[in-house]
Amino acid sequence: MIWLILNSFKTNSQLFNDPWGITFSPVFGNYITAWTSGKIGTSFLNSVFVSASSMLITIIIASMAAFAITRLKWKLSGAVLDFFLLGVMIPIHSTLIPLFLMFNKIKLTNNYLSLILPYVAFALPTSIFILTGFMSTIPREVEEAFIIDGGSMAGVFWKIIFPLSKSPIATISIFNFVSMWNELMFALIFMSDQNKMTLPVCLTRFKGQYSTNWTVQLAAVVIMVIPSIAVYLLLSDRIIESMTVGAVKG
Repeated sequence: MIWLILNSFKTNSQLFNDPWGITFSPVFGNYITAWTSGKIGTSFLNSVFVSASSMLITIIIASMAAFAITRLKWKLSGAVLDFFLLGVMIPIHSTLIPLFLMFNKIKLTNNYLSLILPYVAFALPTSIFILTGFMSTIPREVEEAFIIDGGSMAGVFWKIIFPLSKSPIATISIFNFVSMWNELMFALIFMSDQNKMTLPVCLTRFKGQYSTNWTVQLAAVVIMVIPSIAVYLLLSDRIIESMTVGAVKG
């Protein structure tokens, strides 16, 4: 990452003559060229919208499913959990052709939903697995006391279980956001509209458009990586807290 940032402020000649050196005359034009000429701005916003939407939908569905599986009493809860976990074993690439044919038939290609739906579907198994493991450890006396005071089951979820699950939710948020942000295959196949392309697809265009301008390409890569690092730094304390809680209870 340091190598990327250092060289993204150099000229091509400075990069090849001294790839590990520090430049004292940074070339900010590399970022301006990447952002404007490379049209990274539009792709950046598309990636933010698709990744953030997918992550929020995943959190809501996964937490509700985990709550129903672990805190409610019904016969098929174990079978439903096994059904969700089967999704972990499905290779993403095996779904490309069926999904493309289906989305093309219902006119959903070149639509943000063609990315959000598979992103959420493939994020759910791991997210539900993590959340069920955590929610099953929360004492039932907490929700029983809330219900005795007149609370509903919806209130138990939104006011008790969901707030207590902040640490595992932060964990799945980071992993899912980084995965969705860097996803290329679905975006490359389902999106052909230049104005709706996500950042990883946009970067593939740099190979031809700026094949001789390496420092502009490095600046584009830095722009792509920074949001993932920002999300990690923002939620990293929650991940450590989640692991610590699990270690103590184990």
